[in-house]
Amino acid sequence: MSFFGKNDLLKKLVISFIKVICLTRKKDIFLLYFLLTLELLILINSSLIIKSVKDSSFMFIIKIFPSLFPTMVIGNLLIKNNIELIIPKFIKKIFNKLFNFNDIETSIFIISIFTGTPSNAIYINEYLEKNLITKKEAEALLCTTHFINPLFVVAGVGIGVFNDVKIGFLLLVLAWISNLFKAFLNRNNFKEKRKMNITHSNKNFITTLSESIKTSINALLMIFGIVIMFNLLVALISNIFNLNLCTNVIINGLLEMTGGIMKLSSLDINIYIKIVLAYIFLNFGGLCIQMQTFSMFNNKKIRYLKYLIFRLI
Repeated sequence: MSFFGKNDLLKKLVISFIKVICLTRKKDIFLLYFLLTLELLILINSSLIIKSVKDSSFMFIIKIFPSLFPTMVIGNLLIKNNIELIIPKFIKKIFNKLFNFNDIETSIFIISIFTGTPSNAIYINEYLEKNLITKKEAEALLCTTHFINPLFVVAGVGIGVFNDVKIGFLLLVLAWISNLFKAFLNRNNFKEKRKMNITHSNKNFITTLSESIKTSINALLMIFGIVIMFNLLVALISNIFNLNLCTNVIINGLLEMTGGIMKLSSLDINIYIKIVLAYIFLNFGGLCIQMQTFSMFNNKKIRYLKYLIFRLI
């Protein structure tokens, strides 16, 4: 190819590149630059990244999976077998009086207390797909059913971090009270009452159990991947900016809650400050858990801003 031919080809490539840039939205360009920068940082810090992935995998297998899997499977079984039919009437009346909840919304709230987040999003999505709740109700429920798995709070945080089961139960009760208050604030979103066509499952228990296990495993694999990516991001930030331990723990807790809470035990600060930080991390959930929650919705445009505001309360 002649020199002039090469020049023409180069000119065409430059023009094509400029056209792509002009047609691409600014936020997409920013995302592309961010991803390219992240890829470069991963290559430069390969040994750090490998260690981060190993630590995240270990934490998931030891801390997260054992507390989430059994409760997630049982929660799915309860939803698929119409748990709203067995909740006592007096409980339904209390929830209806205080929060304007119908039977479905009451069942989601109660199960979420015991199974935690992001399991609550799975249940909300299930009822949303069956048209048993509206999009408005789904968004309100998402804001009020953000519970961290009680087994993790009591055993993982109370005993594992503070060496005191009482602190675990204190944090758990505070989380429950917080969500009850948020449910009351959202009561106007549940005023619409309509006849619900609830269909009873004709599937046998083995089939329902298999479906629940598959749903839980798929959800946990998604959670596993998101946990790895966020811990990787935390490791890169800490390494690049050479953060001190306290700052590292706070950033870790806001990005990936579990890792941040586990690191609280290494801080040499007043225990009451540690408890406050633990509560803040649990209530906020970390961007990692928030992403896990929204990944459970199947192509539903659930607004994030309202959810984020309620995480900051």
